[in-house]
Amino acid sequence: MADPKEFDSPYPVIGQLALKHGLVAKEALDLAWKACMETSEPVSALADYLLAHQLVSPLDMKRILTASRAMKMRRKDVKFGTLAIEKGYISTGLLKLALDQQKQELIQNKRSKLLGDILVEAGMITTRQCNDILKEQNRLKKSNQDTGEQALPSPESSPKIEKLFTQGFNPTTAASLERGMTLTFAKDAIAAFLSKTDDFDETITVQEIKKLLARHYIVFGIVDDTLINGFIKSKAFKTKPFRVALGIKPQRPVDAVVKYFFITNRLKVGEIDEKGNIDFRERGKIPRVAADDILAERIPPLEGVAGKNVFGNNMPVPPARDIKLKYKRGAKFSRDGLKIIARIDGEPKLSWSGSISVLDEIIIDNVDYETGHIDYPGNVKIKGCIQNGFKVTGENIRANEIDGGIIHADGNLSVGGGINEAVIYAKGKIWAKFIHKSTIRCLGDIFTTKEIVESTIETGGACIINQGSIIASTITAKMGIKARHVGTERSIPSSLIVGKDLFVLKEIAALKKKIIRIRQQIMDAGEKKQNLEAKLRREQENASRLAHIEENSMAMQKETLTQIASLNPVKNQDELNLMRTRLQTLKQEASEAQEALSLGFETVERVTEERKILLKTLSAQMEQLEDLIQELINLKKWTRENPGIALVDVTGSLMAKTSIMGHHAELKVKRDLQRTTIREIMLTSPGKDQTQDKWEMQITPG
Repeated sequence: MADPKEFDSPYPVIGQLALKHGLVAKEALDLAWKACMETSEPVSALADYLLAHQLVSPLDMKRILTASRAMKMRRKDVKFGTLAIEKGYISTGLLKLALDQQKQELIQNKRSKLLGDILVEAGMITTRQCNDILKEQNRLKKSNQDTGEQALPSPESSPKIEKLFTQGFNPTTAASLERGMTLTFAKDAIAAFLSKTDDFDETITVQEIKKLLARHYIVFGIVDDTLINGFIKSKAFKTKPFRVALGIKPQRPVDAVVKYFFITNRLKVGEIDEKGNIDFRERGKIPRVAADDILAERIPPLEGVAGKNVFGNNMPVPPARDIKLKYKRGAKFSRDGLKIIARIDGEPKLSWSGSISVLDEIIIDNVDYETGHIDYPGNVKIKGCIQNGFKVTGENIRANEIDGGIIHADGNLSVGGGINEAVIYAKGKIWAKFIHKSTIRCLGDIFTTKEIVESTIETGGACIINQGSIIASTITAKMGIKARHVGTERSIPSSLIVGKDLFVLKEIAALKKKIIRIRQQIMDAGEKKQNLEAKLRREQENASRLAHIEENSMAMQKETLTQIASLNPVKNQDELNLMRTRLQTLKQEASEAQEALSLGFETVERVTEERKILLKTLSAQMEQLEDLIQELINLKKWTRENPGIALVDVTGSLMAKTSIMGHHAELKVKRDLQRTTIREIMLTSPGKDQTQDKWEMQITPG
């Protein structure tokens, strides 16, 4: 038999859901549950009862059963998250991130993913940790019988349900009322309607109609008697329904939103359309803010208000979703904590982890032996050249020329001249006149005006050389490639890969490694914290013991001194000597206890300080882990929202032997071509038993 306490309600989940959505009145559900609760399979029996008595339609029952499975899984997942926090595997912030992601998965894919799977995939916990928690919840076993859970009935598995499906039962119409009336309900039973049939009894009274409504459990929001009397007398309600009862519609919650006061989508991808046209989305003006400018404002959430249907059942609403504002360098909170404002003049930035910062700028003549490597957490402007072997790390980096340098830009890279023999990583876009013998990984678009020669490039955007050439290079561009010429008669062939996002794949893999490393550091710090706390408890217990020894010794010294004072020095010489020896021993014990106590206090103070520093480190690590996971989530979302385009557009000559590859097909150009567009297309051909998809790289003359 099901345990009613399991759901903090007298009904199982399917009953709760039927009530919540106004599909059945509480009194009717009471009768149904009393009839089923003592059976061997009460949940299945309740589903059959509700259908057999036409209290719930088959379509609604199917929805209830689906929602009930999701609801039970959600409750277990929340408990899973609580256990993960208790075991120190994750923080409350990480659990919130994972639950939000689970919610988005359900909205986007119409299918819920287990919380444990989400946490493991994001690198928040290990598979072993996940299995430990599932084992504790008795969820590792596949059989529902083994876990002690009663299986919920499937709509297709119950003969009664299947029969009602085939009968075409109308889910919105109840059985016909007496005296020639029909009763229907709006969605969630927020309103009830009466309609007249040809057999309507015009002698019926207002009170008799009210009794009929009560018999069908309609007890709330019934209209005034004069309106019911008007329904009885009117001829119009044979063709249109009369609203006889109206509940209180629930007010949906309003989730928190963040309003940004600067351009946040600086990485909007430059796409090549199906005709080969490029939406350049060129640089434009660099956004600037002044100190004390408002950068973002959080509009707090508004909680919803529960409603009530015509059965008198409450209609609860979900809680509103809040958003956490985060800031880093160059920004700060306003006094009310609802806004982020600029602390300095500079360029505003929204990071992939959702933090807002303001970037200042340093200006350097050249990067060479005089300056050494440059590592700056803001924008870097280099008037001259980045010399061979020197590394520059910053947000947005501008230089006149790069000659063998190593660049790591968390934003854009803009080079007035050319890039030669460089190694470049950029999370934004890249502009340069030419690129020679370089290795480049870039999240955004790459623009060059002259040529790309003997280089290896991976970009999550488009690679565009409008008036120039690609020579002896390997280029992977998710959003396609556009060039004037590809190849020369004397150069080795180029390899062009379009539609694939190698940059993001590698970035996701790198983020997962960082997450694993930080998580291990958190686990190590957590273990160290436990050891420190255990040591602290031991020292405190020892201090208490020593203080007790000292206190007892002082009391016994006082007692001994009193005894010595009462003895006769002549008659009690032996006893007096014994007392004096005892007094000396007690003083020694008290002195040793006091010294040990002093050392113990020093140890407690030192361990307390170590714990304080460790907690600060642990907090920073948890914040870093949350940022990394949020960055991973946002990066995955971005790549889903920006699907690749497998297209190469050449406005001049495309040389033979050039290799072009898409997601599913590849092509080696057999002869020199002029003004050509090559795109990957799907050819669908019907097979005997199933449809087989075939792909090819299609060549279209310009």
